Amino acid sequence: MLLAIFAPQSKAQPAARPGFVTTAGTHFVLDGQPFYFQGTNAANFAIMDGRSEADVYSAMQQYAAHGLRVVRFWGFSCKGAFYGQPMIERVDAKGVHYNEDALMRLDATLDAARAAGLKVIMPLVNFEPEYCGINWWVKSITGSDDKQQFYKDERVSRVYKRHVATLLNRVNTRYQSTIGKSIRYADDPTFLSIEVMNEPHTQDGYDYSGILVNRYLDDMSTYIRSIDPNHLISSGEEGYKTTIDPKLDSYDHAWISNGLKGVNFEADIWLKNIDFMTTHTYPDNNDIQSWDMPWVVQNLVHRRADLAHWAGKPIVMEESGFSNDPNFHGSLGYYSNPSYWLRQLYDAANAADFAGTLIWQVFPSGWKTGGYDYSLDDSVGQVVTDQARFMNSRR
Repeated sequence: MLLAIFAPQSKAQPAARPGFVTTAGTHFVLDGQPFYFQGTNAANFAIMDGRSEADVYSAMQQYAAHGLRVVRFWGFSCKGAFYGQPMIERVDAKGVHYNEDALMRLDATLDAARAAGLKVIMPLVNFEPEYCGINWWVKSITGSDDKQQFYKDERVSRVYKRHVATLLNRVNTRYQSTIGKSIRYADDPTFLSIEVMNEPHTQDGYDYSGILVNRYLDDMSTYIRSIDPNHLISSGEEGYKTTIDPKLDSYDHAWISNGLKGVNFEADIWLKNIDFMTTHTYPDNNDIQSWDMPWVVQNLVHRRADLAHWAGKPIVMEESGFSNDPNFHGSLGYYSNPSYWLRQLYDAANAADFAGTLIWQVFPSGWKTGGYDYSLDDSVGQVVTDQARFMNSRR
């Protein structure tokens, strides 16, 4: 039966329309040209919790000026899992109740990316509880505290799919005023991809096979494709898998590859409606010593790229970075020189032919930084700009 999981499947790719990013084997294509990119996460840009719309428009323009081509931000926020003005006020077994003002901020953020010539990756929900976690959906609809029911409970699936359809069929209100057009999200070339979830997995040890999440990704990506045939679809996963190959994998840090996280990169690469693979690479957060960076390069960069390329799909380092906080895994040896280590990580990704890289996160000068957040004007920002220049030269 394993052969059935790993055998190549035909993949229904979106047709090449002007302005839409598609795939050609292990790379992206935009308007007939190769599309490599450096980008950044800017998770809260579409959420009304501090920065003004004007700040977001300005930031997008500065990203473009530094050569960035993609920005990734949350397409969700829910009351009770977020302390500002949420996009979703409440949800129950009958349906979803929205806050239109908050959704208009999402519209504006997409317009800001469009105006700057950037492409967008937008996750639809979060595994973690922040802003709109799967636990919030389960608790609201079923009363259960078991977040894994998001993957299994038909009541949750029915209401959540209704929400996904509503969002993808939404007409961007800001476009009507800025470019004089009515464009549904599902028809908007600003999106590079619609992402099933930010970091789908299970609670540690819940399902060592990865089958539960694999079936969910298959079902949800197929559903998204039925509504939106135009965009690429990504899973948003971190790169965890469920088996250690003694010939190809190292046994160091075995939990990353032994199924503890309940998600299987090796199986998910074959899902026909997942168009490219992602990794989220944080050696310090994974408790890997700096002297063990060769293990990261071999296993979390080259090995994951080999797997994706074997399936004929692009791979993107969708989140990456190192904290500069000495109190956060400071003994591992990264915090004093995060720009050096980020450059090592991007050099490895380039050597492994990643089609895209994104940092978590970089912001314009004067914005709050710290931890994994940096400025375009500091040494980490310089690494990001240099990586953007390299990726853009690969057109």
